[in-house]
Amino acid sequence: MYVCPAATIAASPDAVWRLLTDPQSYDTWADARLERVEPPGPAQPGQLVLMSSGALGLRFKVRFEVERADATTRDLEFRATFPFGIGMHEHITVRPVEGRTRVQYG
Repeated sequence: MYVCPAATIAASPDAVWRLLTDPQSYDTWADARLERVEPPGPAQPGQLVLMSSGALGLRFKVRFEVERADATTRDLEFRATFPFGIGMHEHITVRPVEGRTRVQYG
């Protein structure tokens, strides 16, 4: 199955891109706690973002490995690994649209 959610938002593409490529900010908008970023800094190929999420007192590890972070085209690609052997390859695009920004995930 292929799902590709998208939204157009009232923010500049630069502001959205800065948020998406700043792993230190992920736990401010994701339902997970940031554990560490290796190496630290903005999203870059080979970077690992380690997070945890949970409910009912259980914590589950979530791992993101950045494969591509292209500031010119504003394309971000990463591999995500979740509990129970679930893995995904994700691609996020950030594009200007009529004074706003379209963000597409998938």
